[in-house]
Amino acid sequence: MSSRHALTAPGAVSTVYDIDAFSCLTTGEDAPALDFSSTTFTRPVGMVGLLALMDRMRRQGGNRRIVLMLPESPEVRAYWSVSGIMDALREFCVFEEPPFESGLPEHSQVEPMVRCCHFRDEADIERKLEEMENSFMTVLGGYSSLLNQCHEVFTELMMNVVYHADIDGGFALAQQYNYNGGPAIEVAVADSGIGIRNSLMKNSDLIGICFDTDAIKTALEEGVTSVSHSYRGYGLAHIVNNVLRERERNMVIRSGNGIITLSGDGVIKEENTSIYFSGTVINVTIPLEVAKK
Repeated sequence: MSSRHALTAPGAVSTVYDIDAFSCLTTGEDAPALDFSSTTFTRPVGMVGLLALMDRMRRQGGNRRIVLMLPESPEVRAYWSVSGIMDALREFCVFEEPPFESGLPEHSQVEPMVRCCHFRDEADIERKLEEMENSFMTVLGGYSSLLNQCHEVFTELMMNVVYHADIDGGFALAQQYNYNGGPAIEVAVADSGIGIRNSLMKNSDLIGICFDTDAIKTALEEGVTSVSHSYRGYGLAHIVNNVLRERERNMVIRSGNGIITLSGDGVIKEENTSIYFSGTVINVTIPLEVAKK
């Protein structure tokens, strides 16, 4: 790989924090080369966050394309292929070597549920929801009681992007992991739009919000909206009230300089970061052990 503007990706790209390693994508410099050769683990939230940053870079700098060195790990390469990450990256990247096309290893810890996609409108969302329903009829057949809740999470998060982010869509990925503590579903959605605080400030009653963490917490309140209609909220409150009801479930929201983590037991963790994330990235985790039909 050329050393020009080369950036080495972390060994894991799996949290809302790991995407900070790619923040230079939005600085306006020449498109960097990204070296993923040493990356051994990725999760939905890390990858959709990276795709949102790439989307922001493209809109700031025209048609610049990133040169990407693929992970050496066969499992990560295979996962990227099966989960749709490879296809999503093709929108922004050229690969320094031919992509590795293969199925997941026989004993993989991953079951893709909804392939990674760049969604732009309600029609795209409907297609992904159909994909989710098909997954619950096949690989997740034993957890049909969670279908409605996962449907709600996916719908609310993607609709928020379409109606509030002021951007041409966002990125979504959902899958099952088999962790040591048991299987879990993870749903991640990200966009490179205006962020929660700027969205809420469209409502004249909310223009006094100064910090991104305060904006996120405000968006979690029932009925809060960026538009002047009492029947339209940001959608996050619905997820909190109807999905995050079990102790083991959680939701992480990053927007601007703020990060809020909510647990099903009611604990809220608030953080302010030094690196600005334009737009919003949200990850919801739902353990499956207590959800057998």
